[in-house]
Amino acid sequence: MPLAARRLAATAALLVAALAAGAARADQLGTARSRLDQANAAAQRHRAAAAAAARAEAMAAARRKALLAQEITANAALRATEDKTAQVVARLADLTTKTQAAKAELDADSAAIAPLLPLITRLALHPAATLIASGAAPGKAAEGALAMQGITRQIAARARALRAARRRYRKLAVELAGQKARMVAAVARQKAGDAALRAAIAAVGAAESRASLQRQAEARKAAAAAGQAHDLVGVISRLERARAAAARQEAAARIAPATPKALAGAPVAGKLVRAFASATATGPATGDTFAAAPGAVVSATCGGNVVFAKPFASYGKLMIIDCGGGYDFVMAGFQQFDVSVGQHVEPGQPVGRMPAFDVHNPGNQPRLYVELRHDGKAVDPASRFGSGPGER
Repeated sequence: MPLAARRLAATAALLVAALAAGAARADQLGTARSRLDQANAAAQRHRAAAAAAARAEAMAAARRKALLAQEITANAALRATEDKTAQVVARLADLTTKTQAAKAELDADSAAIAPLLPLITRLALHPAATLIASGAAPGKAAEGALAMQGITRQIAARARALRAARRRYRKLAVELAGQKARMVAAVARQKAGDAALRAAIAAVGAAESRASLQRQAEARKAAAAAGQAHDLVGVISRLERARAAAARQEAAARIAPATPKALAGAPVAGKLVRAFASATATGPATGDTFAAAPGAVVSATCGGNVVFAKPFASYGKLMIIDCGGGYDFVMAGFQQFDVSVGQHVEPGQPVGRMPAFDVHNPGNQPRLYVELRHDGKAVDPASRFGSGPGER
């Protein structure tokens, strides 16, 4: 491959590498900004979720407080109902005791007069005949009849009182039983309502607890996302500073002088045998070729640093001097180098020697190939040569 093509490929590779580095920095910056946007959005979402959870927590707390107030009111009503139920039960028990005592007394009286019932019945139906049949003295019989009559009236009155008491008991017992049933039903309803109220309070309490946990979790996530965003801000700041520095360097390179330092004359004694842009088998020449004097000294054509000095493919020993401002001088065909890579040279300074005269092959005399490239593009080197050695 011709030296010009190789040089162009190398320069293109350097340009591609620089562009790739710039693209990589841009990609890194774009990625960091995208991640920053994502982190900020995540922080905002988590803060919104935390705020919503806080509102839900506050609503649940207020609802639980209201339900507790309802429970207190319902419990007071239940106590009042239970107190009434207890009073009804006490009255029913007292009435039952009294009625049972009256019945027992009546039963005792009935048992005491049971043997006299036939006589009392006959006296009631046939008083005169019964007394005559008894054989008692008329006075005594009359007195006995009167006594029995009084006892009978007394027992009858007590029996009527007992029957009335029993009727009152039955009536009151029915009334109290109905009232008790209603009280029991009311108590059952109030207890069921209280159970439902307690369940509602428990559910609201659980919702409040869940909202509190969610609020805390979302607050932690928002803090983490905000911390990540803060870190990304630092990353973006560093990347932006690096990009700005690269841009300044690029601008400085563009502002740098468009030509190398002042060039001396042709780099070697001899004559130009092929000029830049001359037709060749591979296309227009990309440099100048000199037929050099045997063993001639090769001088630097510009001031700068030697960046390459070693054999290269079929071109023999090749040297590249970085002239600055994007210019590089390429010279090939040396016999020896007098400078080394990294060394700074001045215009006109000897940098090497050409081969000696080849007595065995007079047609193969020393040739120095000179190529000047600006930002990787070949330009006419002859137009950059000075009129003689040492000219600045």
